[in-house]
Amino acid sequence: MKFLFFTDTHIRNTNPQGRKDNFLETVLKKLEEIINIARQTNVNAVIHGGDLFDRPDIPPSLVREVVIRLKKLDVPLYMVAGNHDMYGQNPATIKRTMLGLLDSINIINLINPGQKIFFKENGITVRLTGTHFFYNLDKEYKEGYRVKKEDCDVAIHIVHGMLMDKPYFRTSFFTTIDEIINTEADITLSGHYHTGFGVKQINGKYFVNPGSVVRIDSSLIEMSRMPKITLIEIENDIKIENMVLRTALPGQDVLDRSKLEEMEFKEKKISDFIQGINSASSFKSYDFTTILNEISKKDNLKKEIVEEALKKIEQAQLTSSFDGEDLEVI
Repeated sequence: MKFLFFTDTHIRNTNPQGRKDNFLETVLKKLEEIINIARQTNVNAVIHGGDLFDRPDIPPSLVREVVIRLKKLDVPLYMVAGNHDMYGQNPATIKRTMLGLLDSINIINLINPGQKIFFKENGITVRLTGTHFFYNLDKEYKEGYRVKKEDCDVAIHIVHGMLMDKPYFRTSFFTTIDEIINTEADITLSGHYHTGFGVKQINGKYFVNPGSVVRIDSSLIEMSRMPKITLIEIENDIKIENMVLRTALPGQDVLDRSKLEEMEFKEKKISDFIQGINSASSFKSYDFTTILNEISKKDNLKKEIVEEALKKIEQAQLTSSFDGEDLEVI
């Protein structure tokens, strides 16, 4: 049996800030390539890791372009819903989204909680299960990653969550492979983490995230990363191979670093500015506006940097009023 896995297409009809190309044309070309690979490799099914669309209410005209391409698949497309596929990070809203519409007309097949999909060939039974994204997945309810292996020879479980091969301190909530190593799934597929971590084999189990097939931002790691998809072959053993998409151009051809560098410079100036406030002990006044104005005059800072610093301080003060509870804005 063969399965083709890809994730995080984030289909949209507008260009992300850091892209130099026509983003929609590029992602549709990638989708066409993936469909062709699925046909050429004679897979039993295609699996998507979530975030098919960049928002739950994309225009019908864009949905039409996607449907035209997906109808060329001659095998089922199974997927879980990502955080961008629903409203308010709530899976209960999926039926009101464009993704829910595609599921209702069998263009895609959403894997719902508790649902088991079986594939049988040459005496081997493969079971596919999945977990949609939901807010507490990586915060409190990591059971969404763990499954029991029953009624099958090979268990594949797919999750749209922040599964990492090592701790990642830039985000509040994540789950490491070590935390879910007791899952009985033979293969755990994950999306959401755009950089991906490839294929990790631990204790005879496979954990897979090839990364997003699109590059939204112009970070250094995205500049060097090439979008990939994953081919899974199951016979007497399991073979998993990540393949670079031929339609994916080098980062420097499609990503604009100049805007990101400007933003990074601005963020550094703001950070230095706030640090100056925190370390200042000679000011007679403790009114933040007065302190900011004095520092800005001293360091010849631009007005927009002062205004942005004030916003960040205000946000910090608001956050501190929530009894120390972590807040995350997606």
